[in-house]
Amino acid sequence: MSVKNPFQEIPAGANAATQAPQPGGNHAFGKGRNHVTPFMSAALQNFTLAAPALAIVALILSVLAVRQAAAFVTAYTREVKSATVSNLAPLIEKKPLAATDYQNAANIIAKNNSAVQVSLSKARDAITISIKDPALLPEFMYALSTIQSFRQGVAWNANNLCLTKCEGGTVASAEITAYTQAISFTGLRPK
Repeated sequence: MSVKNPFQEIPAGANAATQAPQPGGNHAFGKGRNHVTPFMSAALQNFTLAAPALAIVALILSVLAVRQAAAFVTAYTREVKSATVSNLAPLIEKKPLAATDYQNAANIIAKNNSAVQVSLSKARDAITISIKDPALLPEFMYALSTIQSFRQGVAWNANNLCLTKCEGGTVASAEITAYTQAISFTGLRPK
């Protein structure tokens, strides 16, 4: 019995089905053993700079999209939180002073600032401070600034302020009103 050498060359005219596999030759299913070489050679032959440039552009656009999405989420979250906080914010209640409080404040101003004229409005809801001599302007300003210390929790507003040629022949006059303000935590703002 003779043993055939599997590495022996078969003549070119022989049937392919009867051929024995050769090292480095065709695969059993008729495919080449080296699959990478044809792919690499085709890729290198068709290589252009467009593909890497498009990849870089795609990466940059992806980064920008992520940044915009993060900015949107931050803005939306901030808006939701501020809406929630504004619903929970306490109310500031302002109440005007009573006529007796205006009278007490006018008496204190007149007592501590004899150079200025102090009077109550007809409705007794404002105090008018005025001067007729321009040399008394520092005393007028002092009277306006010291009224803030009348009583703790009272805020004063100058509704009408005139510093030249005012009504009634005065050089400077101011009509001031006051209110008390308190913070209420029980009456939270409704939605």
